[in-house]
Amino acid sequence: MEKNQVVYPCDNCGKIITSQTLPLSSGTTITPVGIRGPLVAKIPVVLGEREIQIDVEAVFKLNEPFFEIKRIKKNVYLTQCKLLPRSGVIAADGTLVSGKLFIGGFVRKNIEYATADCVEKEIVSGRIAHTTIDVPFTAVTEVVYTVPPVVKVRGVQKEIDLLSSCGCNDCTGTIMGKSGCEQYLEDNITFTESPYCELEGIRIFEDDINTDPLYHKTNSKVQLYNKVVEKMVVYIRVKVLQLQQVNIPVVHRCDDDDE
Repeated sequence: MEKNQVVYPCDNCGKIITSQTLPLSSGTTITPVGIRGPLVAKIPVVLGEREIQIDVEAVFKLNEPFFEIKRIKKNVYLTQCKLLPRSGVIAADGTLVSGKLFIGGFVRKNIEYATADCVEKEIVSGRIAHTTIDVPFTAVTEVVYTVPPVVKVRGVQKEIDLLSSCGCNDCTGTIMGKSGCEQYLEDNITFTESPYCELEGIRIFEDDINTDPLYHKTNSKVQLYNKVVEKMVVYIRVKVLQLQQVNIPVVHRCDDDDE
């Protein structure tokens, strides 16, 4: 061993627990068999698809002063995607043309940054640390329907007046009119399948500006930062669907006659 050489102990370098190569298993291809039409199916129908632009500006502070940001990994999660189907444009014939879509969620950012733990004249050394934050957002947009949703409105309550010659407090038979002891009511309630969303894709453009500068206590030439101002444009593509009953007709194929 050379003089002044430092040897670091290795308590556990890790080991392979098990490893094996799996052979290819044989199988049988099965052709799916379905019901011949015509038939009626209840399937998800695409009402519309839209890409929403959301502009977000956020200011956040890491848990310690940092020298520079090395990398930011981002993921987008939706916590709300609710369609109000009759809140948009309705045609003269009653056809639904568009509706308002309320969405909300957050951008989860994992920020890897470098610290300045040891500062010499020409050297800055530190750790690579990380902080995970959630930047919330909300937005409202208008979805133009490719296929209008099926919306069933609750009917007006109907009331039937019953004739009686004996009121609740008068059974002499001398008063004839509406019964005060009995009511006949009729309600027409039909339920609507609730539209729902699928997240199709995300595009994110951002600019992170280091602010609130401060200088290292042992070297005034080394500048650290305490806050980050983030300007972010997020494009979220969502698909709005609804379960609807669809008529599937029979498709007749005509083979060409042999010449």
